[in-house]
Amino acid sequence: MPGLADSRRWDILPGDASAERALMEGCHVPAIVARTLAARGIATVEEARRFLTPSLERDWADPLLIPGMGEAADRVERALDAGESIAVFGDFDVDGMSATCLLTLALRELGGRVQPYIPNRFGEGYGLSRDALARVIEGCHPDLIVTVDNGIASKAEVDWLKTQGIDVVVTDHHEPAELVPEGVPVTDPKLEEHNVSRELAGAGVALKLAQELGRRKGEPKLWRAYTEVATLGTISDMMLLAGENRALVADGIACMRNTRRPGIVALAATAGVDLATITSDDLPFSLIPRLNAAGRMGTTDVAFDLLLTSDPARAAQLAARLEQVNTERREIEAQLTDEAMAKVEATYDGGRVIVVGGEGWHEGVKGIVASRITNRYHVPAILFSISDGIARGSGRSVGSVDLFHAVEQCSDELVRFGGHAGAVGVTCDAASLDSFRQSLEDVMDALPEEEFEDRGEVTALVGLDEMTVENIDALEVMQPFGQG
Repeated sequence: MPGLADSRRWDILPGDASAERALMEGCHVPAIVARTLAARGIATVEEARRFLTPSLERDWADPLLIPGMGEAADRVERALDAGESIAVFGDFDVDGMSATCLLTLALRELGGRVQPYIPNRFGEGYGLSRDALARVIEGCHPDLIVTVDNGIASKAEVDWLKTQGIDVVVTDHHEPAELVPEGVPVTDPKLEEHNVSRELAGAGVALKLAQELGRRKGEPKLWRAYTEVATLGTISDMMLLAGENRALVADGIACMRNTRRPGIVALAATAGVDLATITSDDLPFSLIPRLNAAGRMGTTDVAFDLLLTSDPARAAQLAARLEQVNTERREIEAQLTDEAMAKVEATYDGGRVIVVGGEGWHEGVKGIVASRITNRYHVPAILFSISDGIARGSGRSVGSVDLFHAVEQCSDELVRFGGHAGAVGVTCDAASLDSFRQSLEDVMDALPEEEFEDRGEVTALVGLDEMTVENIDALEVMQPFGQG
């Protein structure tokens, strides 16, 4: 049965003929390139030249412009000087792994006693959970825990760590809310509304900390050794490729094409990718899904160890194991897709949201399957895995529907929830699933129909005479491509 809106509405960006002519003449690019740049709001020759020549030297801002970065660097510097035990606490997605990897390596290069830690997706969940922290404390007895790509909403956990005599530095890039930790250094570009570094991924913020520490310790260029690792996190988290991120990814891709980092070399080999010609838009279809698969399957240590290792033989073994994990992920995803689609087809009545669950459905791939359901039925979908009377769901939205706000209005039915407009995580009692579904349907029914329309973007219109191999190749001058 079709969903609410099976069609996509295309928006054509407005052109600027005068800017197009100026860019053609001033930058010596074909009309198709100039038209694309002008449609994206790049109206002057100076702007275009900056866009076409991304540069870390020119575009990368001072780390100390990020709120709290100075205080964070102060505390980590003291730990380095005193020989304290430092734990770097990350996340099981590619951004979290990349951030953990680069900060661990940088701190070790500066003489630090550092132990990285990535929580287990299934046993411990996201962020500074008590279970994960207990394992960190037992494993390395840290004097200081530095979070990367998480921690901005961990006030209670940080307060508990302080009672254990453990200091904390929080580095994150997520939106702050009411649960920002207090009494410890917290650095996050989103603590300031118009911060120049607001669009950085967690790996980008970690790279800034590494840069500032290197500057203080007489290694001002140290951070440049990790741009390819930070690029993986930036692309994976779909960060806006403008300004700092554009310069970072351009540099990271250039480094990746000549990399000697064993993990990336081995990963590319198993993925059948030629690193010498790799581009930013290749990564989401080659290296990144394989790294992500480990987190989804509860074997994050395989992917993380692959990024961290300096041993080519070890890297080859880990990359082969990761390929097996990715194959297993595909098989489980295909099986769950079949089961979930069958259940939806049997129960969906054409409404504005799909809420479906199954006993023992795999936790790690349900978000991907929710996306598949959304793509087929063109309505938001939340897929729940039920175990021991608890339903844990992952949801994806469509069009401009703010799924987080919609779920928030049904929070009385839930144990916890989180996410953003396009994707949510939800936990509730399995017995409450039907009432949650009804509440969410009521919220969706109140929304205007146009919010459910998928919208695509046409950057520029071209004539058939312009569709030549030379012109298409000329578009490559605008690399790196990515979000935005």
